[in-house]
Amino acid sequence: MARFTVDTHLFRELGELLVGRDSTALIELIKNSYDADATEVLVHGERLDDPQHGRIVVLDNGTGMTAERFLSGFLRIASRLKDQGTKRSGVFGRRYTGVKGIGWLAAHKLARRLEVTSVSGSKAEGATATEVRANLNWDAIEAYETLDEMPEDVISVVENHVAREFTRGTQLILSNLRRSWTPSERARFFTEVQALQTPEFIVSPLSNGIVSEPVLFERPILRDISTELPPEQDGGFEVLLEGDFEAGDEYWEIMAEMAAWVIEMRADADLGCVHYAISSTRRTLDRNQDALSHRTSIRHPDSDNGPWFDVRILVRQGPITGKEARTYRTWISRVSGVRVTLEGFRVLPYGEDDWLALDADYAGRARQLDLLRDLPLIAEFEAADPDEGLTRLPHNNFFGGVFLTQERASFLRMLVNREGFVPEAGFDILVRLVRTGIDLCTRVCAASNLKPRSQRRMKRSAGRKEEPDVDLDEPSSTGEDDSEYHKSLPELISEAVTSLGEFQQIVGQGKAEAILPNIQGVVQALEKASGRAYSVISEAALYRVLASVGTQMAAFVHEMNALLGAAQALREGLKSNFGDKSLSPDQRRRIRLAWVAAIELAQWIERQGAYLTDVVTPDARRRRLRQCLADRFDAAARLVRHSAERRHVEIGNRIPRELKSFPMYPVELTMVFANLLTNAVKWPQNNGRNEAVAGKEGGLLCVRVQDTGTRVDLSDWERWFQPFESTTAEVNPVLGQGMGLGLTITRSMLDHYGIKIRFVRSDTPFATAVEMTFPE
Repeated sequence: MARFTVDTHLFRELGELLVGRDSTALIELIKNSYDADATEVLVHGERLDDPQHGRIVVLDNGTGMTAERFLSGFLRIASRLKDQGTKRSGVFGRRYTGVKGIGWLAAHKLARRLEVTSVSGSKAEGATATEVRANLNWDAIEAYETLDEMPEDVISVVENHVAREFTRGTQLILSNLRRSWTPSERARFFTEVQALQTPEFIVSPLSNGIVSEPVLFERPILRDISTELPPEQDGGFEVLLEGDFEAGDEYWEIMAEMAAWVIEMRADADLGCVHYAISSTRRTLDRNQDALSHRTSIRHPDSDNGPWFDVRILVRQGPITGKEARTYRTWISRVSGVRVTLEGFRVLPYGEDDWLALDADYAGRARQLDLLRDLPLIAEFEAADPDEGLTRLPHNNFFGGVFLTQERASFLRMLVNREGFVPEAGFDILVRLVRTGIDLCTRVCAASNLKPRSQRRMKRSAGRKEEPDVDLDEPSSTGEDDSEYHKSLPELISEAVTSLGEFQQIVGQGKAEAILPNIQGVVQALEKASGRAYSVISEAALYRVLASVGTQMAAFVHEMNALLGAAQALREGLKSNFGDKSLSPDQRRRIRLAWVAAIELAQWIERQGAYLTDVVTPDARRRRLRQCLADRFDAAARLVRHSAERRHVEIGNRIPRELKSFPMYPVELTMVFANLLTNAVKWPQNNGRNEAVAGKEGGLLCVRVQDTGTRVDLSDWERWFQPFESTTAEVNPVLGQGMGLGLTITRSMLDHYGIKIRFVRSDTPFATAVEMTFPE
């Protein structure tokens, strides 16, 4: 009778496939101790540079193994022991983390010989305990061609009864190591081993030295323990590294002192949403009392599957200084990065690599700035104030972790070599949600730094050593009209030039003393113009990025018609199958669903194409004309119509058709209304309403856009026109979307025409209203 046989070469093949690195193998052995309900595991390494004499010892205080369990679990290929029953450990109810077959493969990966000593049993009165001793020589095993040829005595397993005074647990001694590592390989291996678990520093309640109160939670959910046991009854799990694995000096207190911001996130399965909290640290508040904190929540993209997780990240800003700066930099570079843990154990390589694309964005910003170096004013500005604008940081400025459990992230699948997750939908959602939290922190940080940067600009422009009592570049936050602030840069320069011309005439008449009382006013006007110029420069980099996107959009518009034609053809093709009698009812139902989707696609492309044509065509910016306000509002409404319909938000246009603006480019008014409507559609709840009204008040043309969403505090409305102030959690730092720049850009365009925009009291039943007042 024919039967399968197994070549002993299988050990080597599976070992290379299923265990990627030596550190991964060691992690798997430590996981076995965790699954055995150990509260402590000691990992000792010695003479690792000498394969013949070096060895690795793994010692735990877990429940141990009987001979039967050793044979049917540890030595059985693809054992089913951990798939039986509740899939939890017997004492603490821990979710099993081990993977079938990895135990012996991990040992094979690291060394040629393995000695196992395991003591199991209960210390209760009358109970007995057993000790299992086993020796495996992989070279001797692989000397046989197949497992069938291998005699039973090649693997020695002995079981003995032990006295009641015993120490329960398992010890693995791995000797005759597979290879000798170079110093650089050993350094990397030590770093990976030392990072098996997230330091207690980051998973414990944050100290008062970092934040004054919890940001979102006291402790992240690190492991999945049995719901039948209260958390305090789990004995915990500690990994001790000794010998060649000893970590050496650690500088967590330095990390705490250097932390500027704390990011915490919780993807909550019960509520189906993701909570974000960004908080400034005490260090940041000491330097900037206006530093903000921010909380928001969004719906989870996949509330059926998750993943669900916790995140805590400390953000470091500024250079590392001090006498031991070099030592700190080396250590911080080794421990930095946003790492991922599963059941408390690190998943390689996340944190070492740029899995969140932080370095890519940081390098991209540097390239954008390099493109502007040829402009002397911008180069001088960037050199004087490197923090200006939207500041991105490389990944080694972040330290923290993403904490996953088996139960909360069951749809994330590990790669076969145990290094990372399969890059499919669940992992993409994880990346997107974590990156959103970091981008939110970038926005909050930028908003908090606006005032300090403005004050530094004033000091530079005025040449003063002390900060002025009044920040002339900051708009009033009282909600009152500030006509001086709303003057455009050309107006301020024109006033100064006119005054200087008058002074020149007076001096020519020999009356120099007559101009002395007015000189201070000219100086102040120039200071304001200088501050406004710096504000324009700070936005220049972003505008250039948006301009390049607009240029590309102009080419894309030509492709929209082809997309529209394809969508319409798909719609008609599906409709033609409605009467096909050969199709089953289920097939006809599926075709009808696809037909509805094709209709929606065609309508969406048509709306987007109409808007883009309206914005990017040459006619949109060829010359200024008096614009019909109602038509411009309708053009903008087409852009957001799909989002509004999805949220059941109604958009009304009550602007009289006879009302027109003074000469403007049509694209400008369309973009202004589009920005206002985009915000208005985001804020209302489902079944809300947005409405535009207009009329003459006091001889001035006023246009008001109102919505039924979140009410804006009119005593603090000015803040929403400042860059990086936003309520949305949908952030795209490349395009500026969701970065709190919509109203800033809107005001910038309107200022050019002297049009004033502000939040005002809304009409019933609306909650918020934005009003534009056109000059005569």
